[in-house]
Amino acid sequence: MLNFTRQEQQVALFLVAITLLGTGINFLAKKYSPIRSIAVADPQIIKIDLNQADKKELISVPGIGEKLAERILEVRKDKLRFLLLEELKGIPGMTEARFAKIKDYLAIK
Repeated sequence: MLNFTRQEQQVALFLVAITLLGTGINFLAKKYSPIRSIAVADPQIIKIDLNQADKKELISVPGIGEKLAERILEVRKDKLRFLLLEELKGIPGMTEARFAKIKDYLAIK
Protein backbone atom coordinates (compact mmCIF):
# COMPACT_ATOMS: atom_id res chain seq x y z
CA MET A 1 0.00 0.00 0.00
CA LEU A 2 2.16 2.82 -1.36
CA ASN A 3 5.15 1.94 0.85
CA PHE A 4 3.37 2.91 4.08
CA THR A 5 4.49 1.38 7.33
CA ARG A 6 2.13 -0.98 9.08
CA GLN A 7 1.13 1.78 11.53
CA GLU A 8 0.47 4.29 8.70
CA GLN A 9 -1.70 1.72 6.93
CA GLN A 10 -3.73 1.21 10.09
CA VAL A 11 -4.20 4.97 10.54
CA ALA A 12 -5.27 5.40 6.89
CA LEU A 13 -7.70 2.49 7.16
CA PHE A 14 -9.08 3.96 10.40
CA LEU A 15 -9.61 7.37 8.76
CA VAL A 16 -11.37 5.82 5.75
CA ALA A 17 -13.63 3.77 8.06
CA ILE A 18 -14.53 6.84 10.17
CA THR A 19 -15.28 8.86 7.01
CA LEU A 20 -17.60 6.15 5.66
CA LEU A 21 -19.28 5.76 9.04
CA GLY A 22 -19.83 9.54 9.31
CA THR A 23 -21.24 9.72 5.80
CA GLY A 24 -23.64 6.87 6.54
CA ILE A 25 -24.80 8.45 9.79
CA ASN A 26 -25.30 11.83 8.09
CA PHE A 27 -27.35 10.21 5.31
CA LEU A 28 -29.56 8.32 7.77
CA ALA A 29 -30.01 11.39 9.99
CA LYS A 30 -31.24 13.46 7.04
CA LYS A 31 -33.46 10.70 5.69
CA TYR A 32 -35.19 9.89 8.97
CA SER A 33 -35.12 13.33 10.58
CA PRO A 34 -38.33 14.12 12.52
CA ILE A 35 -37.97 17.80 11.59
CA ARG A 36 -38.91 17.04 8.01
CA SER A 37 -42.21 15.46 9.00
CA ILE A 38 -43.10 18.37 11.27
CA ALA A 39 -42.42 20.95 8.55
CA VAL A 40 -44.81 19.36 6.07
CA ALA A 41 -48.45 20.07 6.89
CA ASP A 42 -51.20 18.09 5.26
CA PRO A 43 -53.87 20.54 4.04
CA GLN A 44 -56.51 17.80 4.42
CA ILE A 45 -56.09 17.98 8.19
CA ILE A 46 -56.20 21.76 8.53
CA LYS A 47 -59.46 22.73 6.82
CA ILE A 48 -60.92 26.01 8.03
CA ASP A 49 -64.65 26.61 7.56
CA LEU A 50 -64.87 29.75 5.47
CA ASN A 51 -68.31 30.60 6.89
CA GLN A 52 -67.22 30.30 10.53
CA ALA A 53 -63.60 31.51 10.49
CA ASP A 54 -62.61 34.70 12.25
CA LYS A 55 -59.85 37.06 11.12
CA LYS A 56 -57.15 35.27 13.11
CA GLU A 57 -58.03 31.89 11.59
CA LEU A 58 -58.05 33.31 8.07
CA ILE A 59 -54.64 34.92 8.58
CA SER A 60 -53.28 31.53 9.67
CA VAL A 61 -53.82 30.25 6.13
CA PRO A 62 -50.66 30.61 4.01
CA GLY A 63 -51.40 33.26 1.38
CA ILE A 64 -54.00 35.23 3.36
CA GLY A 65 -52.80 38.39 5.02
CA GLU A 66 -54.56 40.86 7.28
CA LYS A 67 -56.08 42.96 4.47
CA LEU A 68 -57.35 39.98 2.48
CA ALA A 69 -58.83 38.44 5.63
CA GLU A 70 -60.70 41.70 6.27
CA ARG A 71 -62.03 41.74 2.70
CA ILE A 72 -63.18 38.11 2.97
CA LEU A 73 -65.02 38.91 6.20
CA GLU A 74 -66.66 41.98 4.63
CA VAL A 75 -67.91 39.96 1.65
CA ARG A 76 -69.15 37.20 3.96
CA LYS A 77 -71.00 39.78 6.05
CA ASP A 78 -72.74 41.12 2.93
CA LYS A 79 -73.58 37.66 1.52
CA LEU A 80 -74.29 36.08 4.93
CA ARG A 81 -72.40 32.96 3.82
CA PHE A 82 -70.33 31.54 0.99
CA LEU A 83 -71.84 28.72 -1.04
CA LEU A 84 -68.72 27.94 -3.11
CA LEU A 85 -65.01 28.50 -2.53
CA GLU A 86 -64.82 29.97 -6.03
CA GLU A 87 -66.75 33.01 -4.77
CA LEU A 88 -63.44 34.14 -3.24
CA LYS A 89 -62.14 34.86 -6.74
CA GLY A 90 -64.32 37.98 -6.87
CA ILE A 91 -62.62 39.56 -3.87
CA PRO A 92 -60.09 42.29 -4.72
CA GLY A 93 -56.56 40.97 -4.28
CA MET A 94 -57.55 37.34 -4.86
CA THR A 95 -55.56 36.24 -7.88
CA GLU A 96 -55.83 32.82 -9.51
CA ALA A 97 -52.43 31.89 -8.07
CA ARG A 98 -53.41 32.93 -4.56
CA PHE A 99 -56.73 31.09 -4.80
CA ALA A 100 -54.92 27.93 -5.94
CA LYS A 101 -52.59 28.26 -2.95
CA ILE A 102 -55.29 28.70 -0.29
CA LYS A 103 -58.19 26.57 -1.57
CA ASP A 104 -56.85 23.36 0.01
CA TYR A 105 -56.90 24.98 3.47
CA LEU A 106 -60.52 26.12 3.30
CA ALA A 107 -63.86 24.37 3.32
CA ILE A 108 -67.52 25.31 3.27
CA LYS A 109 -69.54 23.37 5.80
